[in-house]
Amino acid sequence: MMKQIAVLLALCACVAAFAQERFAYVNMETVFNEYYKTVNENINIENLRKQYMDGFNLLRDEFQASLAEYQKALADADNELLSDEVRENARNKAQLLEGRLQQKQEEIMRYRQDGLGEIEERQQLIVEKLAQELTEQVRKYAEVQGYTTVLEVSGKSLNRVPMVIAYPKEQEITDAIVKLVNAGHEAEKAEAEAKLTDLRNKLRAAQEAAAQQN
Repeated sequence: MMKQIAVLLALCACVAAFAQERFAYVNMETVFNEYYKTVNENINIENLRKQYMDGFNLLRDEFQASLAEYQKALADADNELLSDEVRENARNKAQLLEGRLQQKQEEIMRYRQDGLGEIEERQQLIVEKLAQELTEQVRKYAEVQGYTTVLEVSGKSLNRVPMVIAYPKEQEITDAIVKLVNAGHEAEKAEAEAKLTDLRNKLRAAQEAAAQQN
């Protein structure tokens, strides 16, 4: 009997403790994407992408020019209508250009690897920095509002299943957090969003034009 009473008391204590908990739910992916600093950093990333694309296009054009010159030299070397001296010079030129093409291909590969790696590393550092800032903002907000537990609802499992499938929407604080972290920066955020959209449209157009040339 005493054992049953002890279990009952423990259960009551757990229920009482749970009743004192105040839960809130936040979509940190939305908060991150809507953060004015995220938009500004995305502009920096897009400018970095543009610099990368400009450099890549320059290397590609140089390669194409050398390739055309190489192909002409090969054609001249095989052209029986030309003198032996001209054909010999063309063969020598083709050999030199073949080495140059090999070097240019290697240069393009290194540029692509280093350039994309730099962009990826920069993005990772930005995400880590801003995520830490936003997490601290949520923690402070929860403390002020009296929430004891805040659950993040945008996360997914390895099977792409939401970690939190259902929750009371009235306890979601996502909009409140977005408003909090952007307070005083609304105009800056709107201007940055317009600039970011323009940059992405220009970059997309440049990529499509480059694809058509290949």
